[in-house]
Amino acid sequence: MNKYSSPVVMLSAGRKCEPNITDEQFKTCATLFSDNYGIWATNAPSPFRAYNKPAPNSESCLSAPGDSLTLTCSLEGDLVGHACVTKWRYQEGEGYLLQYIGWVTQLVVDSRHRRQHIATDMLRMLKQHRSWFDHVNMIGIASSHPPACNSLCNLFDGDTRDVDLGCISQHAAAALLASPIPYLREAPPQGALAGVPGGSYSANTSFFVDHAAPLEILKTYVENGKWAFWGLLDGHEFLVLIPVPGRSS
Repeated sequence: MNKYSSPVVMLSAGRKCEPNITDEQFKTCATLFSDNYGIWATNAPSPFRAYNKPAPNSESCLSAPGDSLTLTCSLEGDLVGHACVTKWRYQEGEGYLLQYIGWVTQLVVDSRHRRQHIATDMLRMLKQHRSWFDHVNMIGIASSHPPACNSLCNLFDGDTRDVDLGCISQHAAAALLASPIPYLREAPPQGALAGVPGGSYSANTSFFVDHAAPLEILKTYVENGKWAFWGLLDGHEFLVLIPVPGRSS
């Protein structure tokens, strides 16, 4: 078995959870990530990778094993989604309480099975893992995909329309700087998070995937009044932080 404790969510007639995930399942997650996360933008710097998000089972993605979980979703025996999550301690300046922030480092759903609440269902499984979840004050994600951002907001029955932008502005820089995940720690907050009026709530992760499909989806969010993060520059990802209800942040 793999060293990471990871529940397996079976979305079929009769859902069940299992305590661990095998090395073979991690390989399948890596394939799902490669096949479905996105394609490189034509303006991606040379070499073809400016910053490639780490594959599942990499400690640069999952951080310390004891602070990480991998959740997978299968339908009729086939993997259709996975979520890698981790957490770390951080302190927002002198005199502030030491807190844990949880982070979704990967959230992937097979393109043939999207818009079925699979991502939201996987994230909601976190609430069942009390030893991981109980000390987390906030949970974040960096993603160019509006549905991924919305899935995180759905964790506590919210959405991208009513997210607390003040919370993101207050904590984003310190949370990223404290991260043990290299691509997050080295990603400077951008736009509104860097003090630019009317700018996006994003971070420069230098992840140059083609934004054509995500931006097309973004249009529907904007048209329906469900988007608060503005637009997105090449190589950037939206940065979402949501407080856990009932806990100080």
